[in-house]
Amino acid sequence: MITDEKIEQTRQAIMRIRELLDILKHEVEQGEERYKQLFAQLTPEQMATLKEKDLQLQAAYYHVEDPTAIADTALQLRFVCRNLERDFEQIHDNLMAE
Repeated sequence: MITDEKIEQTRQAIMRIRELLDILKHEVEQGEERYKQLFAQLTPEQMATLKEKDLQLQAAYYHVEDPTAIADTALQLRFVCRNLERDFEQIHDNLMAE
């Protein structure tokens, strides 16, 4: 039977998905910025003329001895993804538990 409480619960699930999508968008933008920072040592000329694969190769020369910046970026994105996965899972489980 459909109740006002069930409708409100469903509305809140929809609202939470919107919130999580906004968070996801923000986190992807942050991840893109962190990715760009991996190329900070390259010259503006290199950034303007090299293809993506070649930019990555040049950046690798700077990070090969100390990959901390790459590892930190990956760890941050890993953490964000796990949290978002957990939050989406919670929405699903709450709805399906009924």
